[in-house]
Amino acid sequence: MALTNQYLILNPSLKRIGTLTVDGATKFSNDSVKIQLADADSTSTAYDDDVNVGTKDSYTGTIDLNAQSKKFDHQGSLDVLQGQPDSDKVVAGNNIAYYDELSNHWYVMRIYSVEENNTSAIKHVTTANFTNLCLYTLAHHYPIAMTDSDTAIKDAFSSVFNDTGWTLKFNTANVMTPQISIDGKTKASALLQTLLQAYNVEIDCYVEIDSQGNVQSKTCEVADQLNVDKVYNEAIFGKNITSIKRTTVSTPVTKLIPYGANGSTIAPANDGKNYIVDDEANQKYNPDWQSGLYYEGVITANTIDHAAGLKSWAEQMLQLFNHPRTYYEVNVAPTFNPPLGATIRFKDDQITPALDASGRVIQRTVSFANPYGNTVGFGEYVTVPVATPAWLAGYQSAISSALEKAKTDASSVKPVALTPDGNNFTDPSQTKRLILQAWEGSTNISAYIDSKGFIWRRYNTDGTIDTSFNQTGYLVQAPYNAVGTLRGTIETSYIQDEPEIKLQTSAIRNLGSFSPDNSTLGITNAAQYMCPLSNGQYITSRASTNNDVMFVLHDTNFKPLSKMIVSQGGHGASFSIEEVDGTVYIWYAIESNSNNEFAISRIPYLANVTLSNDDNRITRFCTVNRYIRINVDFKHGYVLCSYFHGEQNVLRLDEVKQGNYNVLYSFDATNYGFDTNRQTYQSQGIDFPYVYFQSGDYNMKDPRMVYAVNVVHGGQEFASNYLLDMDLGLTDDVVEPETCNIIYNSQTNQPELWVTFNCRYQGNALERVFVIPIKERLPMDVISNDEEGR
Repeated sequence: MALTNQYLILNPSLKRIGTLTVDGATKFSNDSVKIQLADADSTSTAYDDDVNVGTKDSYTGTIDLNAQSKKFDHQGSLDVLQGQPDSDKVVAGNNIAYYDELSNHWYVMRIYSVEENNTSAIKHVTTANFTNLCLYTLAHHYPIAMTDSDTAIKDAFSSVFNDTGWTLKFNTANVMTPQISIDGKTKASALLQTLLQAYNVEIDCYVEIDSQGNVQSKTCEVADQLNVDKVYNEAIFGKNITSIKRTTVSTPVTKLIPYGANGSTIAPANDGKNYIVDDEANQKYNPDWQSGLYYEGVITANTIDHAAGLKSWAEQMLQLFNHPRTYYEVNVAPTFNPPLGATIRFKDDQITPALDASGRVIQRTVSFANPYGNTVGFGEYVTVPVATPAWLAGYQSAISSALEKAKTDASSVKPVALTPDGNNFTDPSQTKRLILQAWEGSTNISAYIDSKGFIWRRYNTDGTIDTSFNQTGYLVQAPYNAVGTLRGTIETSYIQDEPEIKLQTSAIRNLGSFSPDNSTLGITNAAQYMCPLSNGQYITSRASTNNDVMFVLHDTNFKPLSKMIVSQGGHGASFSIEEVDGTVYIWYAIESNSNNEFAISRIPYLANVTLSNDDNRITRFCTVNRYIRINVDFKHGYVLCSYFHGEQNVLRLDEVKQGNYNVLYSFDATNYGFDTNRQTYQSQGIDFPYVYFQSGDYNMKDPRMVYAVNVVHGGQEFASNYLLDMDLGLTDDVVEPETCNIIYNSQTNQPELWVTFNCRYQGNALERVFVIPIKERLPMDVISNDEEGR
């Protein structure tokens, strides 16, 4: 098995399923993989840190101030032309592995998102974005809480890596015992960066792969310094350096104002002053020092809560900021590629001032397809915020970065036109849907553009613009004579700071709680889903015995009044309610008696009745041969069908009633941060064009998340954590999301998210009910003198 210049494709179980090569059966291009052990600041003039260091005045052991810059990151991307033998395996949720000759290790990278775009040659290209599997694993793991204590390095790392499947290998003589705490609500990936700084160590996360390309073991090696014993000969510009960039941050900080938790200051431990100064550095670098002026900066440590500890930390930080700092980024020849952590000596007589220095390689970027694009970075480390990397913060952080770039560089925004109905007409009266998306790089930013920013223009046969045609919006219906003459453009002046919809977390309403058990009606199982009725009552679903499904009617105070059972009806994961002339109908995907089929059905609610699976009072509209969970948007006339693996399909309600399963729109939840292997899918809701879905297992080992996507243009509206991004006022030991339903407020006629949780508080099971208003973004005014856009 060739080791270099290729990537192995692995499935979620880390079994080899394909290969990507530069010149083989399935080719890749534009690959770029960056790995780093520390951050080097090249541009920052703001000094705002949220670092997670201990609150002690000093540590036991040796302190290296550059430890504050330690940060492990390992991510990349590549392009694969579609239509090749293994190109369809490059999907979110799979992995790719590559061998690094310098470290003699295999690395597995998790594909966390893919984007599909057309090239100018009308070829479809898949861009895969990936990150080190260890980081991805830690990003979905919440270590058990641990109180403040003086902690040895092995105990600290073991607490963070426990139950992750990664084996720790310690190659360190570290004897430091900083004060470490774990709150039980912080991702292991964030805690890892904290430990790297607190103990001043570095890590390498690699795997062992057998001759068949299957992963045998996963190791995270903890070392004092990686490759510290490797010293390379001189790197000389014009010989093995093809280009060099030297960046110096010339303005030092000589007066530092530190803030701690809740805005606390060092004044109580610093003679009433909330700042510290370095007069020696100020005299050296500040020409106005005799006037009593300083170069000021502000820094924040949100986890230090007492003055003495905050002052001690600030004094260390000031030593990092009190002088100019230099960072070098070097493009190297393919034959000169030192490993991460190695020390190299480099020269450039052509640069002014002349360069003759040495330093450790703290960042590497490599490419198999273009080895001449390899770069190394080295120089002085400098403190940076302990922040979530862009890939880890998920799609939302990617959107934020993309929006910033789009606002400053309109040319970076690409319009992508989709023709989901094709462009072949059988009847002149037909119309076809045309969808316009806005992309910045590999990020869909359509949710952040006002509808007027999606501009369609029709071109005459001579190439001139038809000025009589004027349509805007991300979805238009095109007549038979328009397809092929329409062109979509994006006017970036309509970019917004907010998505089309977002949760109003400041206006959450707690409607109350109730016990899932009721001995009178024989109810013992947790409620899976809940729908309110127009009279203030409610219906819930329960998974009953023998694969039966139970529907329970509750009064306005959640007290159970009656129940109905459908034999062999399935899990009861979600349903919708339709009220017609006083009769309550339940829309539900009922399991068939044969062939593992599920039928979208309408069931009348009949109190205290058991219906057989084939009861003729159940109306079956259309059937699919796999498990589905449904939700119906009666207001707009759409049906949402969801699948275990993350696929979301939207159908027209009137077509479903005619027995047709014709998918109008579809998307994969895994493209928006949902991981089917590490998150438990719960339920969904639709308020067209918005689809909502949520996750979170009873065992509390995966995040309690709720997502929203515009199913038409594919842009993500939000991804929110119920426990971290909003305050539900819960102190329960277990908070399992169940219902994810959309209702309309009877007074405001505005949409709201109806959400229930299966909770356990001090050993008691409770069902909790909340309503979260959904705020819709106001439309922009028309911008005069619109240009064509991008």
